[in-house]
Amino acid sequence: MSFDNLKNIKIERLNLALLTLFTFLSLVFTIFVPFLGIVGLAVLPVPATLLILCGRIRDGTICAVIACIVLIILDYIIAPVAVILIIAVSFIYRNSISKDKSKLFTVSGIFLVFCGAALLYIILVSAIGRINFVSELFSSYNSYIDGMSANQFISGYASLLSVDQSQFDLILKQTQNILRFIPYIAPGILIVSFVIISVINYVATSAVLRRYNINIKPFLSFNELDLPWYYCWGAILGLVLVLVPSTGQNFDKLVDIIGFNLIIIFGSLYLVLGISVLWGILERFKVPFIWRISIFIIQGLFFGFAILILPFLGLIDIWVNFRRLKRG
Repeated sequence: MSFDNLKNIKIERLNLALLTLFTFLSLVFTIFVPFLGIVGLAVLPVPATLLILCGRIRDGTICAVIACIVLIILDYIIAPVAVILIIAVSFIYRNSISKDKSKLFTVSGIFLVFCGAALLYIILVSAIGRINFVSELFSSYNSYIDGMSANQFISGYASLLSVDQSQFDLILKQTQNILRFIPYIAPGILIVSFVIISVINYVATSAVLRRYNINIKPFLSFNELDLPWYYCWGAILGLVLVLVPSTGQNFDKLVDIIGFNLIIIFGSLYLVLGISVLWGILERFKVPFIWRISIFIIQGLFFGFAILILPFLGLIDIWVNFRRLKRG
């Protein structure tokens, strides 16, 4: 598809100020809305992408720079990194559309850009501050965990519980041990987060581009999501590494770290697949939409149960094929 065909009256009349405002509001949403801020980060590059795809590269760059300049107040390093991320994602779409690349290629490129932006930020902070950013972050985090026993809020909360001090100290120690292990599974959490961001970005961008008659390969409907059968080996390997009996050797912790990260990555994939399978089954039996939503709300209330059942449902769908998908 030639970029000459992307230009039309509707695109050329895009308001740069409004697109910059949208980018800025996405940034604000990302910073100030916990958990849901991931959506703001995902749609952050959409306006600049639209401008760059219609040949307005200078305007796309201006849109990114003006919207992100406010970040200098919070962190002067993250501002240029955010601009680079937005422009890089925009050019991923430009390359994908011009060369008719697959959606997997595009989403993978977006994922690598977000990973690269995180790595670039760590490198810049370490170089400019002449510190080991990761080491300092670990040290600060562990210091906070070690000082939890002296935290006034936690001490006040302990006084409300009907347990003696020794029982509370045991609970606090177990909690600290769990919290100390969380940084070691950060790679798996970050990978899953960046995958989610990349997919949301592709869905949002494709929806916007189709409004302007820019051809981009759409995703399959949610209830048709599928994974190749061999992905199950990643989940199986993770379970095996976690369940390997402890031998007291130094590599036991490394084995656990690798295993838990694999479980987080592949478990999240099969969790989404399980939700898709359940949605497809409900749709196949023509369950009314309101009842489908109610079922998923109930599952959300019993999250611990759902997070065990749904990945297993997604896993066995590889062989049972509940939705009767056409597979090669």
